[in-house]
Amino acid sequence: IIGGGADYVLALKENHPTLCEDVQLWLDTEVAQGRLPVQETVEKDHGRIEIRRYALSRQIDWLDAKPHWAGLQALGRVESIRIIGDQISTEHRYFLCSLTDPERFAASVRGHWGIENQQHWVLDVQFGEDACRTRNDHSAENLALIRRIALNVLRHNGPPRDRIRRRKLRAALNDDYRLRLLFGHPSPAAA
Repeated sequence: IIGGGADYVLALKENHPTLCEDVQLWLDTEVAQGRLPVQETVEKDHGRIEIRRYALSRQIDWLDAKPHWAGLQALGRVESIRIIGDQISTEHRYFLCSLTDPERFAASVRGHWGIENQQHWVLDVQFGEDACRTRNDHSAENLALIRRIALNVLRHNGPPRDRIRRRKLRAALNDDYRLRLLFGHPSPAAA
């Protein structure tokens, strides 16, 4: 990423438990003690209010894992508060960043979650992902991967004005269209 001249904003999750815990403790303490500026956004839409608070720290010399992350310049924290009626939920997310501008950090996180939310909505509505109760071995992961591949194939093939639902229906009903989606050429019988 850095070699290509780009920046990164990488979410810290359970895949790096010690690093995630260290960054979480550091940023939560810095924010709680008022040592980091916090940028806040408020969005009101469809009966819900979403408040996001972004904090970015360039103090990373203490971080033992710093040498393992090329271009690491900052640590980021996002607190998301969602209010729907009288229900309030709060979520904290933590990031490793190669950029140091708080506004670019906030825009990167918002852009990423917008893409994630859009994809999740389509997968749930068009492919029934949330209703899938598969739990054996790796079958849930495998089905999720197949759904994402199918969504990408449908998105990148077909007239731009056609909705995913229409493309999915056409693939179910039309053998030639389905073969074109899967293999990129007409079926042998049609050729």
